[in-house]
Amino acid sequence: MEDVHLIKGVKKRDQRSLEILMDKYLNYVFTIVNNILGDFLEAEDIEEVCMDVFISLWNNADKIDSSYDELKPYIAAIARNTARNKFKTSGGFTEPLDDQINLMVGDKVEDKILQKEMSQLLKSLISELVEPDKEIVVRYYFFYEKVKDIANRLNLNENTVKTKLSRSRERLKIMIEERRFFNEG
Repeated sequence: MEDVHLIKGVKKRDQRSLEILMDKYLNYVFTIVNNILGDFLEAEDIEEVCMDVFISLWNNADKIDSSYDELKPYIAAIARNTARNKFKTSGGFTEPLDDQINLMVGDKVEDKILQKEMSQLLKSLISELVEPDKEIVVRYYFFYEKVKDIANRLNLNENTVKTKLSRSRERLKIMIEERRFFNEG
């Protein structure tokens, strides 16, 4: 069944649609959650976080944009956020790229808007990186893949991947500063 129909079903509170989505995306969600939490939680706890992803999807079904053709990116975002939240409540860390954004803003409404704008800018700037740097950054920071796995997938040395990540972070910092400079003037 296509995601468009499943979205409509979930919005109408059709449990069968949710079951089909779970069958379709459970392995995908597990991979994302395991990449984030696999070194810190037992398999049973990771499975619980995966179920939390689908509970969140169900509880927020009314917020799903009906124009989506596919739920995979939406479910991936829920999985990442749910895993991050679990990690943080378990004494985990905030990601370095997110830290850079969070240091620039505070907790006020205006700051939240600025944070969202900075996040959008960061995604835009990542898209300007050359390959394989762009893919490495996306796989590491958005899909939480380990350096070793990225290196294997791209047939690169692990140290090469680490170097490219470091250089990409530096390049992104420079690009952000350049954009801020030109937008202030």
